[in-house]
Amino acid sequence: MTGQPPDRDAPLARFRVPADWIDHNGHMNESRYLLAASDTTDAFLAAVGVDLDYIAAGQSYYTVESHIRHLAEARLGEAIAGHVRPLAADQRRLHLFTTLVRAGEPVATVEQMLLHVDRARGRSVPAPPAILTRIGAWIAAWAGVPPPAGAGRSVGAPRAPESPRPPA
Repeated sequence: MTGQPPDRDAPLARFRVPADWIDHNGHMNESRYLLAASDTTDAFLAAVGVDLDYIAAGQSYYTVESHIRHLAEARLGEAIAGHVRPLAADQRRLHLFTTLVRAGEPVATVEQMLLHVDRARGRSVPAPPAILTRIGAWIAAWAGVPPPAGAGRSVGAPRAPESPRPPA
């Protein structure tokens, strides 16, 4: 395991939308976008050394926050590719941005914050230097590239201006 990222444009996961991912509206169910992103995140983690052996030894990364943007409808049988861009990391936290793409166009993005944990103790602990070095190599691969569209967005409607109150 070198920690060197593959081509930035190469997907880490590929999916073909199965029938059980389709909802009553005839397109991919919202929960399946998160499932596809989760599988893509797992592929990224395995690539940096957080694989099944690492997890069996007692440590892992747990997702503590996710933000999904649904950008287009994915339909039965369509091919989807999952791409991960790590945005930042420190000893305990890992900030990822996953884009799910169909025919070159994004259908969803999932931004996540993960914590490195000791599974037996059920609490956050620093990741080993080797894992942090590998993650750092992936982050360095995007040095100088602007953040992806939608990174850091929050959910909410614009606030209406406060209406004047009638005098008492």
